Amino acid sequence: MRQAEEQGGTYTITATASLLGASRRVLPDAVVLVAPACTGSPAPTYGWIAGACASPSKGDRYVVEFAGKREFRILAYVDRFGRVFTVDHPIVSPPARKPDLDFARFTEQEAAGEERGCVEVRTDEGEGRQVAQYTRRRDRYTFSDTWFDFGPYAADLSYDDALARAYLAFVHRPALGGAEVPTRGIGFVHEHLRDEKLLPGLRAIVDDVRRAGADPVVRPPALARSLVRWLEDAGLDDLSASAVPDDALRLVKTVRYANLYYVAVEDEDAPVSRRTVWALEAALNRFSLVEKAFGDRVPLATDADCARWDAYLIETAGAQPLAGEPIAGAPVGADGGEWEVRCRVSAVLERLKLPVRIEARLQANVAEGLAAFMLTVPDAALMPAQTWVDAPTGSGWVDVAEAQRDAQARRYAMHFGLALAAAAFEASPSLRRVDVAACPLGDEPAAGAAEEVASERDGEFPSDREGTAYYQVAFSRQVYEEQGRFRAALAGDPSSLFSLCEAAADLPAADPFALVAALPSTMRRRELPEMEDGALPEAARPVLGAEEARDLRIAAEARRRRIGEGLADRVARAASATEAIRAVREEQDAAEARGDDLTASACTRLMAALAEGELDTEDQNAVVVCFLGEDRCLAALGRARTLAQGDSEKAVAVLMDAVAETAALDGYVDGAATVYRSFDSYAARVLYERALRAARLGRSDAAPIGADATASPAVPTLAARAAADAGKRVELAPDSFYLCHLEIVTLLERSFERVDDALRYGQRAIELAPSTAGGYRQLGRAYMLVGDMDNAAAVLDACLHVAVQPGDVAVAYYQLAYALWKAGKPRAGAACYLKSVMTSPVVALQAMAELKELADEHGIEPIEREAVDGELRDAGIVVAPVDEVFETLDAGAAAAVDAGLFPVARNLLSLRLHYRPDDALVNVLRSLEE
Repeated sequence: MRQAEEQGGTYTITATASLLGASRRVLPDAVVLVAPACTGSPAPTYGWIAGACASPSKGDRYVVEFAGKREFRILAYVDRFGRVFTVDHPIVSPPARKPDLDFARFTEQEAAGEERGCVEVRTDEGEGRQVAQYTRRRDRYTFSDTWFDFGPYAADLSYDDALARAYLAFVHRPALGGAEVPTRGIGFVHEHLRDEKLLPGLRAIVDDVRRAGADPVVRPPALARSLVRWLEDAGLDDLSASAVPDDALRLVKTVRYANLYYVAVEDEDAPVSRRTVWALEAALNRFSLVEKAFGDRVPLATDADCARWDAYLIETAGAQPLAGEPIAGAPVGADGGEWEVRCRVSAVLERLKLPVRIEARLQANVAEGLAAFMLTVPDAALMPAQTWVDAPTGSGWVDVAEAQRDAQARRYAMHFGLALAAAAFEASPSLRRVDVAACPLGDEPAAGAAEEVASERDGEFPSDREGTAYYQVAFSRQVYEEQGRFRAALAGDPSSLFSLCEAAADLPAADPFALVAALPSTMRRRELPEMEDGALPEAARPVLGAEEARDLRIAAEARRRRIGEGLADRVARAASATEAIRAVREEQDAAEARGDDLTASACTRLMAALAEGELDTEDQNAVVVCFLGEDRCLAALGRARTLAQGDSEKAVAVLMDAVAETAALDGYVDGAATVYRSFDSYAARVLYERALRAARLGRSDAAPIGADATASPAVPTLAARAAADAGKRVELAPDSFYLCHLEIVTLLERSFERVDDALRYGQRAIELAPSTAGGYRQLGRAYMLVGDMDNAAAVLDACLHVAVQPGDVAVAYYQLAYALWKAGKPRAGAACYLKSVMTSPVVALQAMAELKELADEHGIEPIEREAVDGELRDAGIVVAPVDEVFETLDAGAAAAVDAGLFPVARNLLSLRLHYRPDDALVNVLRSLEE
């Protein structure tokens, strides 16, 4: 029996079909036209039919476009399992393919008597993409969480109406040229940020929202529209792809702490202001915080909801709980000591969920009860530019007045000043006063811009901007402990508390660190260990391996130069040569009393020059130079490097003569009572002192670190050297003396006739600096160049047991890779090449080129990054830095801070952070820059 007649793709419901109960259902406004229909042409109508033509099962439906009362064109087939298949003719069996749209029930259901699921459309790749949620209650369907605006037809739909409207909205209308409905919710934002570079990702987010918003029935979620508005206010449209490279900025997610976004500047020359960087970051963080506040209700949020929550989060951000918990995985210092307090406050800084960035530098002197913060805070331009207003005449976005934005920025700065002061008071009951100053960001270039870098090279971190400060204030513990005062100010208007504390506002300049910096104990921290001395705290001694601060010095001439400068002042003030000589004699007596032979000798040299009238006593530089004497080795290095370009043998002779003369005249020769050692960093000195202490105490761990001292005569390990030095006094040798030995090895390493000389000076370099990688690397290279790969590998293995600097570790692995390759161990060599590149880029280009050559030669399969350390261990190769070295860096940093050895702590902590980054410990490191 014919149910429908077909003619040119159009079907007609027959009279017989009508009599047999064929159903016809028109769905009003099911497809809003992308372009208006031609004048005089009626708008097409859509709906579904049943029983009018063949179908796989009784009761199945077809989604159709009606061409008249009884005429229709078939668009899709709807089965009874929530699936829709695009077809253009009646079918008698279900399609053997995935549906173009289906209703997928969620595995977990929240309420009895209710079904929840999602509407999925099929992508070109065949994957399901969720474009809406549905809820079924009492066999009636409701759509939610979708960018498509169903208007009054989003709820109380029958099964047939729901499937048909979904198909027409999400599949058919886009095929007619309408906007493709994006994936439901705001997950597209996270996808762009995860899968693309920052600037292209942000542009894609804006384009998605704008393109969807241009369609009359596609409406992006309110929070997505708010993000685009904030990005526009931040100036994203001004960062054209032609002017700003895609990789100029990098996005970091601070997962471990606040779990917010941080925008870093990668291209120092990119025309991106620092304010723009902060504004882009703030747009993302405001979006993230509002999203978390809404939770599952994000799809239901309105523009007004987003605006109100954004304003609420900015006004109350300072009132969030600020538990000063220890930093997980960080070393433990003394209870209530400098390290613990700095760690607790620094952890609070990182855990703050900031809608707009604030940068803070901490300084403290816990023993004296003082702490201080310098804040760089957002100015009015970084506060919300628009707010939502509900009015009888209509609701909408309105611009915020400049004065209101300025007042909001000042409250924001005050709230976080209070929050950090509270964190400091909570971190230590010893703190009696906290000073805080806040300076607005201003208009300087991006943090990485060349102009700023050039002007801020004096310290390890960029200096704080000098300019008008919003405020400077001192909070006392008494005010902090007054019931509820701080909490009320954090949650509301902070101005009354600032007035109570007599805060100064709109200062031309601010210096909250002045009081801390002026303390004698603070000034002494800058001098230790090079210029000052003193017994170390009992707890710090085994960690640092030293009893006295002087045992950790690394600059041979630093203290002597300071003595010379002091003598130059006294000599310049002396009324006669006799008085000047008397002043030098007093210093010589003090040097002899403390056993400082080199200073005593320097005094003799200066007194002789004064007695002979050879010096202009008013020329203080000349007096200092005379006191210190000529650095023969430094001068020889300069001459040798010039000669080496044409006559390497003569260059070697100059260096050998300088080494011999310096050893003979200045006594840098190891003897029965004294040895001379050189260190390239405080980390190297601490490593040596720990090994020395272990040897002196006769501990079992005085054996070589990770190696057998007798394994090879080519490998003088650190512990073996320390054991030999244990009963002697250790003095510093000048860096230039050590560098001469390295340069001699470099110049001789290709001379087969003088191999013995190269090896002898290389071994002496390791004796001079047993915890510094340079000597090991030079000696290992010398062995390699004469084809002794076994000894080269042994020396480089010993190097990796003491190497701390990332560049040294990378070069040692690079050299070891070649030695292993040529020794017939290509896979171990490949792992070493990769470890070199992973550690530091210093030789990355050479390492990757040689790795390719090795892989081609031996057919080595690529080694995954995560598997490199395992490959090294399986091959019996040390993974650097070794545990002993990392323990030195980790625990040593905490002990050095508590002992007031800030230069030592900075070196140890900065190296530790290279291997195990931690944003909170970076704040601790910054706090040591006094």
